[in-house]
Amino acid sequence: MIAPRHLPKLAATIGLFTRYGLSDFARDQGLAALAEKDEKLDENGETDVEITARKFRERLVELGPAYIKLGQVLATRSDLLPAAYIKELETLQDDVEPLAFHEVVKIIEAELGAPLETLFPTINIDALGSASLGQVHAATLPDGRDVVVKVQRPDIRSVLAEDIAFFHDLARFLTDHTQAGKKVDLLGILRQLERALADELDYRVEARNGAQFRRRFAEFPRLLVPRVIEGYSTEKVLTTERIRGTKVNEIPAAWRSELELNVLADELTRAYLHQIAVDGHFHADPHPGNIFLVLPTDSNPLTPAEVVTYAGGTETINGTSRIARAEREALEVAPAAPTMLEPKLALIDFGMTAHLSPTLRDQCVRLLYGLSDDQGDEVADVLVEMGDALEGFERAAYTREINELVAHAYGADMSEMEAGALLNKVITVSYQRGLKLPADLTLLAKTLVHLGGVTRSLDPSFEPALAIRQDMAEIVAERMRSRLKPSVMFRALSEGADLLGTLPRRIDSITKRLADNELSTRLDVPQIAVLVEGLQKVANRVFTGLVLAALIVASAMLLPQRRVLGTAGFLVAAALGLYMVVSIIWNDRHVTKTSVR
Repeated sequence: MIAPRHLPKLAATIGLFTRYGLSDFARDQGLAALAEKDEKLDENGETDVEITARKFRERLVELGPAYIKLGQVLATRSDLLPAAYIKELETLQDDVEPLAFHEVVKIIEAELGAPLETLFPTINIDALGSASLGQVHAATLPDGRDVVVKVQRPDIRSVLAEDIAFFHDLARFLTDHTQAGKKVDLLGILRQLERALADELDYRVEARNGAQFRRRFAEFPRLLVPRVIEGYSTEKVLTTERIRGTKVNEIPAAWRSELELNVLADELTRAYLHQIAVDGHFHADPHPGNIFLVLPTDSNPLTPAEVVTYAGGTETINGTSRIARAEREALEVAPAAPTMLEPKLALIDFGMTAHLSPTLRDQCVRLLYGLSDDQGDEVADVLVEMGDALEGFERAAYTREINELVAHAYGADMSEMEAGALLNKVITVSYQRGLKLPADLTLLAKTLVHLGGVTRSLDPSFEPALAIRQDMAEIVAERMRSRLKPSVMFRALSEGADLLGTLPRRIDSITKRLADNELSTRLDVPQIAVLVEGLQKVANRVFTGLVLAALIVASAMLLPQRRVLGTAGFLVAAALGLYMVVSIIWNDRHVTKTSVR
């Protein structure tokens, strides 16, 4: 139930749908009556979908940081919102008034425990960027390195706590009372939202993520992840090396003809597939604002490969923390760097990441390989394994539709086929047909959509489907080879030995119970309760019919001798018969309506 204090928030949230072009959705879910009335957007009551989508995004910003993050999560749900709204939500930014610089100084000194001039000899008063959760300033360290310092806004946690409590109530309410709530993993979406906010409110998480991705991307020498300055980072302050470059969506056309950017597109794709299929932990926000083209003329820190190749890898990494260990491992696994004259890609902002369980990771590997290799049956099978089939789900019809979708995409021009867009279509079909998929799958689809946009910005002729097919084949082969490693074989032999050691005792126990007639089995048939209920209704009707027939015969026999008593018997029989007929007609009509729904 919605707590009384949350009713104004409920009206405001439902108003997002009824006021900004999504009233049909709200009406279909039975929510329109909860929304506040509002004037039409124009005199004729007609609205342009792009205008209303923009107003929807702007309203989310007005409602605060929790709603902004909710909008970013909804941007992954093409099965719920029209394409125009998804496009708007993907650009959702929360530019707000900058925090006063004296407040920034107070937070930095309190968190890092030293005067500002000692920590950062120079720091820009004007913020590089200001958002609802924090803001960023350029600065320099005492050793002269250029860095960026992200500072969290004060008291932001208390501001978000009430909104998160409301979202919990809302998710339960929609799950219990709407059709969409039954089909969509709303609680999974809420968990995504909570994880994203929890990670972004604790800069130590982002610091660890950044260090881990720097280590993982160290194997790809053209990818640069700025190093976290651990001694200058806390829960509310994050300091990293400064990146200077050009956002990938702002690359001049002339550069594409002068530079070999297709190499960068291929390396970025391989790095992301490795995160998804091997590590099970991927950067879930690779939009163009977080990825920069770095030219040799730009002043930037070195990648681990460049440290090893050109600086001799002589830097000593002290400490035993996860961040320090990740930096040492990055230097150990880094290959030889290409020439310093080649461009690179730099990735920033690792606040939003996603983890896949080993089972879900294996399923995603099969799913992506099936999507890129025209294996519609395999795609449908994997999705059914991943999801929960709701009442009315027809697997044969669903498999046919998925097959048609995958085959159509595979038959398209390679440069036009995008794994993220195709995965979004598959998720939408699953939602429409009654297959409830895990929320993490939509985050994967969003990541692939953004990745496709970045690679197109680098090289419009890049073929992501072909790259995915080739890379996934290599990853599957590598995983098969990894299962033949001595450590894996030893574990399998150890488990097999344990089984063989206990097998005689288990067989003896089973045969002893069988001989003593103590062995029992249980068969669970989900439909048996419905069958028993139906048989019980039939038995009740037969018994009532027999009683009615006996009453009529007895009344007929009494009528010549006891006219009053016989007539009363007929009246009772008539009333009972009428009740039976009405009851049967009413119940049968109710069952028919329920089955149609």
